Amino acid sequence: MPIITFWSNNEKTIGQTTSAVVSSTIMAMEHNYKILLISADFNNTTIENCLGAQESNREIVKSLVRRPQMNLDTGINGLLKLADSNRVTPEIIHDYTKIIFKNRLEVLYSPMNILDDKIISLMENFKNIILNASRYYDYVFVDLRKGMKYPPQLEILNMSDVIVVNIDQGIHTIQKFYKMEETKSFINKTIWNICRYDKKSKYNTKNLTRNALKRQIVCETHYNTLLLDASQEGNISELLIRFKTLKGEDENSLFISKIHEMNEGIVLKYQETRKRM
Repeated sequence: MPIITFWSNNEKTIGQTTSAVVSSTIMAMEHNYKILLISADFNNTTIENCLGAQESNREIVKSLVRRPQMNLDTGINGLLKLADSNRVTPEIIHDYTKIIFKNRLEVLYSPMNILDDKIISLMENFKNIILNASRYYDYVFVDLRKGMKYPPQLEILNMSDVIVVNIDQGIHTIQKFYKMEETKSFINKTIWNICRYDKKSKYNTKNLTRNALKRQIVCETHYNTLLLDASQEGNISELLIRFKTLKGEDENSLFISKIHEMNEGIVLKYQETRKRM
């Protein structure tokens, strides 16, 4: 099943992870798909900050129930250890995930306290986890570490079915992308997402499509104050459920409609990619 990777050649904080969270959550809410969101980064708490409130509440409840202590690794750390010994199977991944929507959306948060000299080997293990997950879940969303510092990053991009290239609202990230030799191997699988989009900017979708991104799928994740607040409070999933009931032409309706367009673009690009195989 498709691997959808969110990535940016711009290593600055531009809203890539939030876009991945929103896209995968909306996909899970709107369709009867089993979706896994993986943070293929290290020492990054963004996804947990966005979605972790309900999980924190569940852990508090569990702590009130006395149970024998078990010396088992959980979450992504446990899976990375299994991958290191080549013992990951598609079915076992579910046992290590955090459930956001039952039978719809599960997440693997970023491993923490990882030293730089361990990153390359652990990213190799991520490849194993992602490939096995694609044999079990309907969609696997990967929030990949930005940039191209480590060889496994390019390998994960090359094995992805669709790559959402996240850019800030300007021209420099696009120009840098086209100058990178590595991007030539996967450019036909990409769609573009302008993060923290401001429709008043001269670098709007219309102008970028006309001048820099001709005949390509260009999407928008609009800047949204309620989303920013929810990402700090860990309840983006609850906010998006409320957004589903919105009607009219306010900024929140526009925000959610643009995420729907992004997901439609992802499905379209996946269909195009399959036809070329």
